[in-house]
Amino acid sequence: MEERVNEPLARYTTLRIGGPAEHLYQPQTTEELVSIVSRLQNTGETWHILGGGSNLLVSSVGVTGSVIRTAQMTDTKRLDTNLIEASAGVRLPHLARFAAVHHLAGLEFSVGIPGTVGGAVVMNAGAHGSCMADIVESVLIYDALKNSLVTLTNNDLAFTYRRSKIDLNHQVVISARLKLHEDLQTNIEAKIKANEEYRLKTQPIGFPNAGSTFVNPEPKRGAGFLLDQAGAKGMTCGQAAVSALHANFVINLGQATSQDATDLLKRMQELVYTTYAISLHPEWKTLGKFSDEELTLWK
Repeated sequence: MEERVNEPLARYTTLRIGGPAEHLYQPQTTEELVSIVSRLQNTGETWHILGGGSNLLVSSVGVTGSVIRTAQMTDTKRLDTNLIEASAGVRLPHLARFAAVHHLAGLEFSVGIPGTVGGAVVMNAGAHGSCMADIVESVLIYDALKNSLVTLTNNDLAFTYRRSKIDLNHQVVISARLKLHEDLQTNIEAKIKANEEYRLKTQPIGFPNAGSTFVNPEPKRGAGFLLDQAGAKGMTCGQAAVSALHANFVINLGQATSQDATDLLKRMQELVYTTYAISLHPEWKTLGKFSDEELTLWK
């Protein structure tokens, strides 16, 4: 497995922001992942997991320690009539189409989510009224504290809105088993097409972005609605901007830094709080070196 030193991470994130990681590893198998994580854990070195790079803001200053990118772990197979198993690095849109070919429905909601299986499980990714909690049967993780592979059931994961009980400080998703249901391929593909068309109309896919910026604070009034009504569309900080198409999407106009992004998110938070007295919480995760002031966004 190749080790890259001082590897810029912007290319590995959908927002195209990110400074250098001291070390970058990209395992392709469970054995490779367990080998590198266990070694780093045993020597007391700092390590972080990076999946598909969506829903993530990486510091432009860089990342201390080792980053382990799971996006090359892409095995997918059908285990039973209604059951498929996918490794952590499988992209959700690809998995939805794999399921469709096998006449399996239940993943259509995910076709517009740019993340991977691992991140989708950790964050209980969802769209169009469905989420991973609806289809996950079990998840295989590596627990670095126990130095063992552990299978977690849906109940063990205790899914809530955009969260699971997986602790990224010492647990790494290896693969997930998803329970789907049979349907005609034409029906499944029609739903996939409809969801793709909706995404094209409502999301700024022409610009680098990390996906939805803030968690919806209320079921009936989402973050995008609140930001839109408060006048956030078009706001900019440096090369980061609020999309004119969807107010809960921040886009990279070309050379945005993580400081541009955090400055903009802070302004967005303040605007909604001033207008509605509602506090927005970022859906994005962070990776790397951020100041205490920047991290107040997540508190």
